[in-house]
Amino acid sequence: MIVECLTVGKMQENCYLVGDPEALLVIDPGDEAVRILAYVKEKAYTVRYVVLTHCHYDHIGAVAELVHATGAQLLIGRHEAENYKNRKVTLCGYFAPMPQLIEPNALLGEGESIKSGACSFHVIETPGHTSGSICLLCEGHLFSGDTLFKESIGRADFPTGDLRALVLSIRDKLFALPEATLVYPGHGEASTIGYEKEHNEVYEWERRAFESVGDTL
Repeated sequence: MIVECLTVGKMQENCYLVGDPEALLVIDPGDEAVRILAYVKEKAYTVRYVVLTHCHYDHIGAVAELVHATGAQLLIGRHEAENYKNRKVTLCGYFAPMPQLIEPNALLGEGESIKSGACSFHVIETPGHTSGSICLLCEGHLFSGDTLFKESIGRADFPTGDLRALVLSIRDKLFALPEATLVYPGHGEASTIGYEKEHNEVYEWERRAFESVGDTL
């Protein structure tokens, strides 16, 4: 299994090229399609799927060019389908030009898997950053989008964001993974689940999110 990262665009978004080089997944191609395609050609990779963890502009800007050039299928979370078409959610046209949007080939749900060559990616629904955010898990590698960062969490104040949902996604789903699981976020450095359970600011956000209703750990 290969795991390679190209950091692209003004927002320094992490686009991941992962899995079987004969049946590659490109996760969140947010910008710089020409650079991504040149890298794919240089490495002689075959791209089978483009997968979005969520639909914000900095994660989708190069999707159309990549799909058209490679013939890959576009996959997104089932609860992100409507968000993908809504510029108030994608923020396209506000912080970046409107990209070309193409129809997804399939929608992904909790517990489903993307089988691509020798690799299988498990889908984890993690609402909070957007209502349809997902993460992907393969062979101890978690691609967390903008749900979980090193020592931080995603924003929940954009349209369809929900802080309580985000905290629960991290606490109950991601932090339930083995501590050795490698975390590859949508921005910034990689980490591990064990490190984040010790150092992440999610615990402070949990207190703020739940204190008004008296919920606790």
